[in-house]
Amino acid sequence: MKTAAIIAEYNPFHNGHHYQLTQTRLLTNASFILVIMSGDFLQRGAPAFANKYLRTRMALLGGADVVIELPALYAVSSAEYFAGGAVTLLNQLGVVDYLSFGSELGSLSFMEECSQILTDHEQELQLHIKTFLKEGYSFPDARERSIFQLFPALFPSSSHSLTDEESRRLLSGLFSSPNNILGLEYCKALYASQSSIRPFTLKRKDAGYHNTSLNCDTSLYVSASAIRSALSQKPDTIARYVPKEVYHLLLENCLLKAPLTENDFSGMLYYKLLMEKEIGFSDYLDCTPDLSDKICLSLPSFTNYSGFCSLLKSKDLTYTRISRALLHILLGIKTPGFFLPPASFRSLSVPYARLLGFKKSASPLLKAIKKNSSIPIITKLADAPRMLNDDASQLLNLDIRCAGLYEWAASLHLNTSPLNEWKQSPIILP
Repeated sequence: MKTAAIIAEYNPFHNGHHYQLTQTRLLTNASFILVIMSGDFLQRGAPAFANKYLRTRMALLGGADVVIELPALYAVSSAEYFAGGAVTLLNQLGVVDYLSFGSELGSLSFMEECSQILTDHEQELQLHIKTFLKEGYSFPDARERSIFQLFPALFPSSSHSLTDEESRRLLSGLFSSPNNILGLEYCKALYASQSSIRPFTLKRKDAGYHNTSLNCDTSLYVSASAIRSALSQKPDTIARYVPKEVYHLLLENCLLKAPLTENDFSGMLYYKLLMEKEIGFSDYLDCTPDLSDKICLSLPSFTNYSGFCSLLKSKDLTYTRISRALLHILLGIKTPGFFLPPASFRSLSVPYARLLGFKKSASPLLKAIKKNSSIPIITKLADAPRMLNDDASQLLNLDIRCAGLYEWAASLHLNTSPLNEWKQSPIILP
């Protein structure tokens, strides 16, 4: 029995995701597909357009066999920790053979080579990055410039068959496209943890993560960003870009409308910032002392969440970085000590696996997980206290708080009753 895993947000699930699931199953000869999915808040520092249970149902209808939640601490972190937390979780399940991910590059060998070299030279690279950050470059630009500067030392011509020019072009693409960046981080995490899980990549079929056009006349594959944009303008146009089962779910749940966004949390964020202004925010994950000072100075000009991100944005701080830092403040996520060591010495804590949903036909996989997993599998929150120690319980409590906050805002946005996290059972499909 072979098992392939996919790490995803499904915000929302679309034809490209269905393609990845079907092709992964076919090309890896996997008996089962296990999905590690973000909960109610996402890596770019924003809420999901639909709650995790509805997105779990979409994933199962779209071809997944089992869906497990990625703890919120990792789901809303930068690419390095998002990938590291998810890979740590997969390693501990003890049943996964392949990790499948989409990439704009579509070249696994070059990605693996880069991941190994960058991991082995991490401290040297970090010194160069800090130098460029001090000169005012954004983190993505600083990283790319550092790699180019170190290029002769990191990529000697004898190490691969590409010319320097070809390698530099591939490197530029590797660090300028979101899915390439995530794919590289997956490979780095697998390499650093000496995982037995093998990476597998498929070239993306849509126009790219940031493309917001539906390209109605050219393709059935578009990005999740394009679909969310269409929901705010012409929701009826998205039908051809998502599986029909997903479209029916969106229709049934009144989600063919402008989606929930970070601005639905503006009042809560402003209150949090106002109450903690005197002590500052530098203890929160991704919030430097300089950003903390800038938040305090700019608070009188706060209008809403997205507006404040734009106000704080600068040459060296991207909108996404700021949005993520503000989300950490809102959710109360401070920098954990185990995030601090270099990747090769880091031991991330993912002390449980929370089951969000499964197909009945996946019972052999669930049995294998229960037999081989080194961490407890949580199906009912009521059982968690007797299964987890204090540190693990704190991590799970963050997930529960995130769900409660999300459901309250979503209920106002959709004019529905909020779900009670304590009463939710895993989604089970035939």
